Amino acid sequence: MSDRGHPVFAWFFDKLAPRADARGTADRRRQLLATASGHVVEVGAGTGLNLQHYPGTVDEVLAVETDPYMFRRLALAMERAPVSVRLARGSADDLPASAESVDVVVMSLVLCSVPDMATALAESRRVLKPGGRLLFFEHVRAQDPRLARRQDRLDRIWGWFGGGCHPNRDALGAIETAGFKMRDVERFNEPGALLAKPHVLGWASNP
Repeated sequence: MSDRGHPVFAWFFDKLAPRADARGTADRRRQLLATASGHVVEVGAGTGLNLQHYPGTVDEVLAVETDPYMFRRLALAMERAPVSVRLARGSADDLPASAESVDVVVMSLVLCSVPDMATALAESRRVLKPGGRLLFFEHVRAQDPRLARRQDRLDRIWGWFGGGCHPNRDALGAIETAGFKMRDVERFNEPGALLAKPHVLGWASNP
């Protein structure tokens, strides 16, 4: 695996993300995953914060993560998951799953940091069965012109501190351009979000 990871970001994320969950992000994770069922691939599973929220309708989660420092923490989270979880080192643009083999793909705060959104989303469509669902929880480019300009201006330095995160990506547009059929989208501002906002949560189908 060529990705050397982001050890400092992984450490900070491990410390700060649970605080965000306590402020309401955990509720968003439960909302995101409430309808998941069957065989699931979670792309960029990070430290495994989603794993505890998968419902009993899920047969198995294939949790894919490329960052080795995140992966170590993900392995610990797997032990506490209420559903069957299988871990895999892999990237969003080369998922370790066969074509048309999964019912649901989950992308949670990951499209901001993949090398190329179009490639990652095409790969998600490849592994999804026809009629399968993409569940997403992402932050997107601001509709407020002033905030959008600030996101553009600070994009590089934000990514340096944030493990490659880009605050100015049009994730919703990329999902639709990839050929998914948007079914439901909710926009909101996460508590404490500064530059990386607004957030969107919803699902889209694979025609």
